[in-house]
Amino acid sequence: MADQKFSTEIDGLIKKDQMDLVHFKLNNENIKFKRLSEYPLRYDLLIKLDSASVLYKKGEYLDAERAFLSTLNKIENNKYKLTSVDYENLRHIDISGLFHIEKRLGNVSQGLKYLQFYSKGMAPAQKKKQRLFFAIANIELGNYKKGIQTLNLRLNDILLDRENILYSHFSKPEEIAVTYNAKGDAFIKWFKDTGKKTYLDSSKINYEKAYKVLKSSPDYSQYSQNVLIDHLANIALLKRQYHYSLSLYNTCEKDSVFMKENFSSESIWLGKAEIYTLLNKTDSAFYYINKLNSKKEKVNDTYESKLKMYHLLSINYENTGDHKNAYKFAKLSLAEMEKKKSWDTSGHNFLIMQEQEEIKALSEEMVKKHRRYSFLSIALIILIFSIIIFYITYRNNKRKKIIFSEMPKRIDPINNSSIYPVIAQKEEGPLIIEDELVRRILKKITLMELDKKFLSNDFKLSHIAKQVNTNTTYLSQIINQHKGMTFSEYVNDLRISYILKELSENPKLRKYTIKTISEEIGYKSSSTFINAFKNRAKMTPSYYIQLLEKK
Repeated sequence: MADQKFSTEIDGLIKKDQMDLVHFKLNNENIKFKRLSEYPLRYDLLIKLDSASVLYKKGEYLDAERAFLSTLNKIENNKYKLTSVDYENLRHIDISGLFHIEKRLGNVSQGLKYLQFYSKGMAPAQKKKQRLFFAIANIELGNYKKGIQTLNLRLNDILLDRENILYSHFSKPEEIAVTYNAKGDAFIKWFKDTGKKTYLDSSKINYEKAYKVLKSSPDYSQYSQNVLIDHLANIALLKRQYHYSLSLYNTCEKDSVFMKENFSSESIWLGKAEIYTLLNKTDSAFYYINKLNSKKEKVNDTYESKLKMYHLLSINYENTGDHKNAYKFAKLSLAEMEKKKSWDTSGHNFLIMQEQEEIKALSEEMVKKHRRYSFLSIALIILIFSIIIFYITYRNNKRKKIIFSEMPKRIDPINNSSIYPVIAQKEEGPLIIEDELVRRILKKITLMELDKKFLSNDFKLSHIAKQVNTNTTYLSQIINQHKGMTFSEYVNDLRISYILKELSENPKLRKYTIKTISEEIGYKSSSTFINAFKNRAKMTPSYYIQLLEKK
């Protein structure tokens, strides 16, 4: 039964033509919306999209996919009846839904195909929004570093979106939180592949940042808090803190609103089933697996949930001596993995092609741009060389005149001097770099600072020089002249400034080891970090943390 109060509120927002807020409310409320009157075309399409989103959240993925494709067809058929902004926004929402459905089903390759096919001719602003999809695709396919770098670029896009071209002011907190949560997921997957425990700490930091952003927004709810608790429970499980993890899952399970979401119930019940399996409590493990299986037939399990369920069933049947069923579910696990393997191969190929197309487009743009200025550049170069040649000729002629005029005066001193001539040392002055080049390089360096690229251990002089299309000599001199320090001092200054602020504002960060903190901000060696910290703060990081804790 539709909630009358909620429907009236949405109806009022539609009449005020507040489309962004209508979509935000429809997409985040767990209440059915009832149409109270006839609406313009763009709202009619928006309501259809949000109805498809409801099916997606229920886990009815195939029905949701059909609904999204049907609505996308209507958007395309009514393209010229919509404003260009409405057309682009509605199409982006629809493509986003299709991509996330395929990602949930494990076929990110198909999601990328939807993205490619339906995104042709899309405006640059909407293309920027799609960075999230390519980041998620890279993470799903095991390209964790590339995925995390793309998510950092997305955070920078939102930060620089001061005119709300990409996102409205009230949807930005959610978009930032989505990005941080995606980074958290990436570090979890990276840990599972490598076993490196520091990735779990990095994951926790990003999940907490996501919660912090939502908590400070007016649309914060208990749901956001339980999302964080669910993530922390998973981290505790991976750290083998089973009883602590179980207590966190129990906290989430008590929230009926949270458990209505199919994603939430899957995560909680599978988490508990895994804990009980690892604790050899087979009956409890089967209980929670059966809770998942007792859902309606329309509800589809995500690929990850299905794979984990088969794996847990295989282990638990083996523990009870039912080898036949253990073998059956082990085979099902392998079949799912083989199916995904072929999908992932297709996804990798797609990403390679997409990167090649990006490079080609950038290259063509650069050629086009440089062609425009080629004649002027050639003329300018000829003029500069002419001036240089004229100056050198003039200076040499003047020097010759001085030498010949002073020759008689120098004869005696030369005759009386040592037989060994004094060789004057050549003084090497700084390189002369064009102002335009300096401005361009400084602008790119500033963007890297905003993007916090200095937190990567790849932030080296040679790597940055390639990024800004210059050589290490020029870059080193520009940093010396404009930053007042060497490149090494400059990187240390950025990293230590960042961590001083983070430690001051984020008490939870102080609980991590010095090694974890140093790796988080790009240092390969904790001793290098400690020395850099001492040079800046005149104390060790451990002592600084103690002082903060006392305050």
